[in-house]
Amino acid sequence: MTETAELVTYRVEPAETGADGRVAYLTLNDPQRRNALSDALLDQLGALLNRAACDSAVRVIVLTSSHPRVFSSGGNLDAFADERATIVKYEGLARFSTLYRTLTSIGKPIVCAANGDVLAGALGIALACDLVIAKESIRLGCPEINVGAFPFMISALIFRATGRLVANELMMTGRLLSAPEAAAAGLVNKVVPDAEFDDAVRAWVADIAGKSPLLMGMGKRALAASRDLPLDSALDYLQAQLALAFTTDDLTEGVRAFKERRPPQWRNT
Repeated sequence: MTETAELVTYRVEPAETGADGRVAYLTLNDPQRRNALSDALLDQLGALLNRAACDSAVRVIVLTSSHPRVFSSGGNLDAFADERATIVKYEGLARFSTLYRTLTSIGKPIVCAANGDVLAGALGIALACDLVIAKESIRLGCPEINVGAFPFMISALIFRATGRLVANELMMTGRLLSAPEAAAAGLVNKVVPDAEFDDAVRAWVADIAGKSPLLMGMGKRALAASRDLPLDSALDYLQAQLALAFTTDDLTEGVRAFKERRPPQWRNT
């Protein structure tokens, strides 16, 4: 099934594992503007993310691009320098924070399949995803400082993904990192030769889709909730989450399947 929005396409396909789960592919599709993060694109992307989140058959969400070389060029520069009132621009910026929060709060794994350059606000999108797989040829970075801006909002995501000195270099110099450099800095999970990228994405996503959707969702929400807690509070919270996991049918089934050396049959309960 394929549905095409004006700026984002939405496609759901079976996971290639023989399991019941499906994968939702959300593709940025404004190539003439290098997938600039306009208000309309952000609104459509947010709506489609929520659609995938509400589809119980979808186990994994993948973000990618239809542009042959650019995942997204980031925010719409024309909108930054236009004559709208500052308060109007401020309200519009909420779309970015809303999107970043949506990506982290959805109880399903979200993979950024970076098949082109990931720049500026789009780096925030990638880092708000759970996993990032990148073509070997792409670049990642936040060049805002080169046009008299600064990556204020995505700095919160950058500092959670890499060390302070690397983060400072990215934001203060505007230098773009190669995909291998980004992986070394902790900004990318996996770098794949361009010719192998599509197959690698499908294989990775199929593996993730084969896990228990219930425990995956519980785990993702627990990571988000505990990440910024003091250690003692985090340990108490995570102990409670583990105890809750012990009550699920999926944990029982997973242990039984492991002992019986067979694939688990998840019940999502």
